[in-house]
Amino acid sequence: MESNKKGNASLIAGALGGISVGWIMKSYLSKQQQLEEHRSIIQRVKDFESKLYEDGKKRANVMEDIKQEVHRKV
Repeated sequence: MESNKKGNASLIAGALGGISVGWIMKSYLSKQQQLEEHRSIIQRVKDFESKLYEDGKKRANVMEDIKQEVHRKV
């Protein structure tokens, strides 16, 4: 009887350990995937910011050219 109880206890302990390890791995992989998604969002924001900067620089150059042209004519 006692050996049967010990066998059941070790079986239950093993099952609980397996479930715990599986749950931890699932949580870890889920967090890693979320981090990768955030990185892509961050990269998209950086790309947008870079594009916005370049567009602003082009407009500033055009405005500077217009100012110089007006200054030359006056």
